[in-house]
Amino acid sequence: SATDTGSDTGEPLPPTYWQDVAPIYFDNCVTCHREGGIGPFVLDDYATAAAWAPATTTAVDSRQMPPWLVTSDGSCGDWANSKALDQADIDTILAWADAGAPEGEPRDDLQVPVQPGLGPDAFEISTPEFEPAPQGGLFAEFDEYRCFLFDPELDQDMFLTGYEVIPGNQALVHHVLTMPVDPDAVVDGQGTTNLDVIMALDAESPDRLGWPCFGAGGDGVDVSGIPVTWAPGQGVVDFPDGSGVRIGANDLLITQVHYNMADPDVIGQTDSSTVRMRLEDSAAREGFFDLPDGLLNSLFEGAPDSLPPGQSAYDYVWTLSVDDYLGWLGIPSMELWGFFPHMHQFGRKQKVRVLDAEGNEVACIGDVQAWDFGWQLYYFYAQPIVLEPGQTIEVTCTYDTTSVDEGIWPGWGTQNEMCLAGLYLIP
Repeated sequence: SATDTGSDTGEPLPPTYWQDVAPIYFDNCVTCHREGGIGPFVLDDYATAAAWAPATTTAVDSRQMPPWLVTSDGSCGDWANSKALDQADIDTILAWADAGAPEGEPRDDLQVPVQPGLGPDAFEISTPEFEPAPQGGLFAEFDEYRCFLFDPELDQDMFLTGYEVIPGNQALVHHVLTMPVDPDAVVDGQGTTNLDVIMALDAESPDRLGWPCFGAGGDGVDVSGIPVTWAPGQGVVDFPDGSGVRIGANDLLITQVHYNMADPDVIGQTDSSTVRMRLEDSAAREGFFDLPDGLLNSLFEGAPDSLPPGQSAYDYVWTLSVDDYLGWLGIPSMELWGFFPHMHQFGRKQKVRVLDAEGNEVACIGDVQAWDFGWQLYYFYAQPIVLEPGQTIEVTCTYDTTSVDEGIWPGWGTQNEMCLAGLYLIP
């Protein structure tokens, strides 16, 4: 290992793949980077790992991989179950690559960590066997986003307290969302309901299952939060502190699947993925996911805000009053337990803070320094942030618009932009 010394010089020997780097890869990377996984190359084979060492070191040094977008060094948020690599592990990988990626002594005792399951009693929905096709264009050259509708046929309101997603074809499925939606909710001034919008979207491609949905549930669909968000390697998600999210007895469920076909070998393949949910009659505490977005909201407040073209780092800032939440719920304070950042292809960074009445930072909700549209996760805290009267949530999204010569409008399509800071709140 790296602590060994050479017998002639007394200098420390460089790290080797099998003794030092492979254990890190197996614990943190091989869930995706193995044969049949979503990763573009494997890391459980020495020869391949060595060949990809330069690219791998760049990815881990910049903290693009493993996919854990929020800063996780204690400076912003106290995260539960962080997937971010320790700096010591990053340094080991860098030193190994810098030494020429030596192999070391082969071993066969390394195992990919077993992801725990929800158990046999989980409520399941499975997407239909579907053959995706790349949609083409600047923002979906290798991708398709498809939504499917389910009726859970609930006899009463239930509480979602945890979930897991089992992709049917790991090489195709890049992320999965599941969202409750009230089919009777009116979404415009003409009496159009969610179900009307869904049926119209579905009818646009009568020869294919489901409907296209670059937005959460598709353009114009008003979902009741996104309590299920899955990306490869995630495993089981348990909502914190005995809490649950209400699924109404009348609600339908929309599952969005992002299929990625950058590997031409998967063209023509199909997938049927399963979402497993722990639904309980009650929860010790009822939480809810809110999806506030000041940029998107400007569409409904007169002249929409647009992002100016030709800017390498344009900051869009909006704020949300904690008093609005507390007044709506009629409570003196509340706990923030989770954070879900969301932008589109022009997004580069997002930072969310809690400010007091004088504008001083009292808590840091989340800091994303390298946004990646392909990896969208909920981030839960080990301990909550308490939100109190007089405080303000400030959201700053940073965009790179140098690739366009016209302003970028807010919207649900990938060619538009969002500045969403999803929050998991427990009164």
